[in-house]
Amino acid sequence: MINLKDSTGRTVVIKVSTLQDRPKGSTDLGVVYATVEGFNDHSFDECLAVLLHKAHGLGATALVGMQLVQSQHQDHQRTSLIATAVRSEESKENLDIC
Repeated sequence: MINLKDSTGRTVVIKVSTLQDRPKGSTDLGVVYATVEGFNDHSFDECLAVLLHKAHGLGATALVGMQLVQSQHQDHQRTSLIATAVRSEESKENLDIC
């Protein structure tokens, strides 16, 4: 388990697991995407906070198959995350990354 603060300062508990551990009875809400400027130690944390905020706004209780892309094209450095947002009745309080 990982404890993070979202953009509102609220603590979000994240469970990191494999795709096979997807919540039972979950409903796909669609793909969520976040991107931030930069390619440094803090860009992943900043991008994850944006992704969590978007997923929470959709009512997601889990993120499945999260992928990280960090690109360095000339002067345009970016960190991006993409994942499938799902809602499960089993996980109402925490946002899990599966």
